[in-house]
Amino acid sequence: METRQDSRSFTPFGMDAPISLPSGMTMADWTVEKIRWQNPRIRALLGCIRLLGGVLESNYAILHCSPERLLEIWRKVRQVSDLIRTEIRPLMTSPSRFADLESARQRSELALDMLLDTVLGDLDSFPSQVPPDRLLEVRKVLCVSIGKMHSFLQDAFGEIMANDPRSSHDADYFLSKRFPQDLDEAEWLHSTVSRLQDYLTNFDRQRAKRLTTVIGEVGREQAIPVDSRWEETALFLDILLEVLAPKLKEVLALRGIRFYEMEILDRYAVEIPTQCRILTNLYDVGRQTVEAIKQVDSGSRLERENNVQILMAAHQACSQRLVELMTAIDKELRDLVAFVPIWLDSISNRRALLLKRSFDDAQSEEPNPLDGMLGMDEPDTAEIQIEETTRPLPLPIQSED
Repeated sequence: METRQDSRSFTPFGMDAPISLPSGMTMADWTVEKIRWQNPRIRALLGCIRLLGGVLESNYAILHCSPERLLEIWRKVRQVSDLIRTEIRPLMTSPSRFADLESARQRSELALDMLLDTVLGDLDSFPSQVPPDRLLEVRKVLCVSIGKMHSFLQDAFGEIMANDPRSSHDADYFLSKRFPQDLDEAEWLHSTVSRLQDYLTNFDRQRAKRLTTVIGEVGREQAIPVDSRWEETALFLDILLEVLAPKLKEVLALRGIRFYEMEILDRYAVEIPTQCRILTNLYDVGRQTVEAIKQVDSGSRLERENNVQILMAAHQACSQRLVELMTAIDKELRDLVAFVPIWLDSISNRRALLLKRSFDDAQSEEPNPLDGMLGMDEPDTAEIQIEETTRPLPLPIQSED
C-alpha cells in the first residue's frame, strides 16, 4: 500500500536537499530506519559487489583456468553466498515507510528469494572443499551462478540507491561506470582526511607544549629566548614546514574537494609555513642583534648604561614581535585542528557511501569483507548523502551517465 507523502520537509545537517517525509513519520523515525536498515543494506550490497567483482571472469576463463584459480573463485563465490544469506537477507525484511523505497525493497526481496531457491541452492549441493573429481561440475555451476548473483546484487543496489529519499540520481547512475569512479574518489578523500585528523590530534599535544607554553614565557620575560630554550620550538617549526605543509598540499591535490573547502585548506597550507619562516628568520636576526650589542665595547659608565637600554629595547621589541607571530601560528593551528573534524563529517554526510578501509584489514589473511560496511554499531558514522557525490574540481558536476 502506498504511503501518502506529507508536505513537510526536513534538511538534515550536511545535506543540501530537503527530505519529504511520509505522513505521520518524524525525522527521528527516518534516522532509526536509516541507521538500522537502509545504510547497512546499501553497504552490504556494495560490499558483496566488490567481493564478487574480484572473480568476475568470462565463461571461457572459468572453464579453462587452473585448478588453483578455480578454487580461489569458488571460495570467493561461497563467501558472497554466505553473506547474502547472513547479511543481506535479514536487512531486506524490514519495510520502509517511503513508498518508492518500499517498492524497491519488495522487488529486491522477491528477487533474493528466487536467487536463494535456485542459484544458492545449487551452490549448497557442493561441499565447501570440492573433491577433484567434481571440478568440472563446479566450473559449469560457476558459469551460471556468478552472473546471476552479480546481476541480483547490481540490480538490488541500483534500485535501493535510486529510491533512497536522499538520492537525486536514477538507477542508471549507480549501475554506470561513473559511480565506482566517484565512489573510489570519495573513499580516497575520506581516508586521507581521516589520516590527517589522526595526525593533527597527536600533533596538537606538541603544539601546546612547544608553542603555547613558549608564548607565555616570552611574553612575561620580554626577552628573546636563548638557543637552548628555543631548540624545541625551532624543531616544532621545522615539522610544520617539512611535514604538515606537504600533508595539506597532498590533500589539496585530491579530487572531490569542494571549492570553499579548498579555499579554507589552501589558506592554512600557505599562511602557516609563511609565518613559520618569518618567525624563524626573526628569531635568528634578533639573536644576532642582541649578541652584536653585547659585543660593543663601552668605555664609560654612561655608554654601558646606554648599551644596556638598547639591549633591553631590542629584546622587548623583538620578543613582542615573536609573541605576535607565535600567537598567530598557534591560532591557525587550533583553527585547523577544529576545522578538519567538521570537514571530515561533511565529507561523510555527502558521500554516496561510508566504507571504512583499515590497513589492518588489508593486511590480515582473512579479513571480514563487510567490516566497517554495515555500521550497525556506529550510528554517528552512519550518515550518508547520495544527493551529491564527489566531483572534479573546481565545481561539482552532475553526472551525465
